[in-house]
Amino acid sequence: MPTTESELAATFRRLSERLYDTSVPMSVVDEEVTPYLDANVTFKDPWQHGEGVDRYRLGLAGFHSMLRFTLELKQVSVTVDTERANGRAIVDAVMHLKPVAFLPSYPLRTILTYAFRLVPGDEAHPFRITEHEEMWSLGDMLAAVPGLRTLYGKVFRRGFTYAFLGASYLSARRKGGLPRPLGP
Repeated sequence: MPTTESELAATFRRLSERLYDTSVPMSVVDEEVTPYLDANVTFKDPWQHGEGVDRYRLGLAGFHSMLRFTLELKQVSVTVDTERANGRAIVDAVMHLKPVAFLPSYPLRTILTYAFRLVPGDEAHPFRITEHEEMWSLGDMLAAVPGLRTLYGKVFRRGFTYAFLGASYLSARRKGGLPRPLGP
């Protein structure tokens, strides 16, 4: 199959930009993304898990209808197994949610993973996505909420850090595994 990892990465970049930009008409998203979906594609994010191309497409249409967002891509990486039968793509990005037009966007650090199988002989659509997972940082979500920003970011996280380091010290000391001090 002539498709290289860099060509696959470019395709996953384009698909991710389509999937996560609500300014792109849903008809265009559906037309460009659906040929790459396996009939039993699964979608998973921190809130939901579903299976099947019809559910995927319905969820995508609802997502594009209910919310406004864009995706700022940071990097895309693709690996293919040695048999050139299956692969995995990972996308590092920031999803900029804009729930209300007059409010600023809400940046949400996002990691997208796609598992796919290669389809020999289909030059136009050389793979089918079998799994699509969307992961985001709960910490980023809490830190971006007005009013929680200081409480979570400065009070809770700092306090938890000291508690964790204290527990780490006690545990490592008990087992004799404290690191030696740095320096001369």
